[in-house]
Amino acid sequence: MDNNYLLICIGNNSNNLQGCENDAILFYNLNFLYSKHLLLGKNTTLKNLNKIFQLNNKKRNVIIFFSGHGFKGGCLNFSDGVLKPIEIYDLINSNFEETIDLYLILDCCYSGGFPQIKNFNKIKNTYIFASCQENEKSAEIIIYYNLNYFQLWKPIINNKKIILGLFTVNLVEIIKKNSLYDVKKWLNKKDYWKELENISFQKIVIKL
Repeated sequence: MDNNYLLICIGNNSNNLQGCENDAILFYNLNFLYSKHLLLGKNTTLKNLNKIFQLNNKKRNVIIFFSGHGFKGGCLNFSDGVLKPIEIYDLINSNFEETIDLYLILDCCYSGGFPQIKNFNKIKNTYIFASCQENEKSAEIIIYYNLNYFQLWKPIINNKKIILGLFTVNLVEIIKKNSLYDVKKWLNKKDYWKELENISFQKIVIKL
């Protein structure tokens, strides 16, 4: 395990979004050798996110995967309210002891509108991998899926079918196919992001 990395997978379903928690579960199940945490449904709160940051405040690389409702301006829907990007950035700055690199993987509507910052107190670099443009919505699909991908944590299944985000399911396939279990390798893989865009039928937004 690489002790310099923290991975937090967040999934928050709602009435018209039923695949978000499965997205987070699927990403959590990937073979990242990092310190990993999973927040689902009612547990997706600012308090719980803050607690995870406090427990891991010596990490130098923070990866946040989020699937749920997104709003224009990059706001994300947690179970206890809507978080603005600056609130997430401020939360990180108030907890970590050293400067970090931040990786944001966002499968939500309008995710391309999440602002990127660099050299902001404790945040040296922010890298954003967003499922769609700032004026677009993100899509879900219903599929028969390989349950071997869910070894650590089981998904929510309905008649052997699983609802997942279109972006997430294709991103996971690319990660597994190319063994991209070091996020730093993502930064120079433009061909993979173009492939992801082609198979997801959404305009992927990458901010490096």
